[in-house]
Amino acid sequence: MDALEGLVRLARKAREEPTPVFGVAEAVRLRILSEDQSPESVTLIPLGLFGGLSALAASVTLALAVQFWSYMTSPIMELVAPLPEIRLW
Repeated sequence: MDALEGLVRLARKAREEPTPVFGVAEAVRLRILSEDQSPESVTLIPLGLFGGLSALAASVTLALAVQFWSYMTSPIMELVAPLPEIRLW
């Protein structure tokens, strides 16, 4: 119980201590103003290149998928292409 009483005493002393008051608004305002004056240049070339390559890959995939779909649903191709056989043994 001595530890619990010690904690209660420390909590009471902490409540009695005055909270320090200080303002940080001026420092924050000055820091924001200093960052606005010298913005770092950000290049978006790698992002654009990655986006362009992704769009190219997606369009190639879509074109192949449409061709495959038309091949699969064409009744003439069923006559020309042999039916795949599944060998059981």
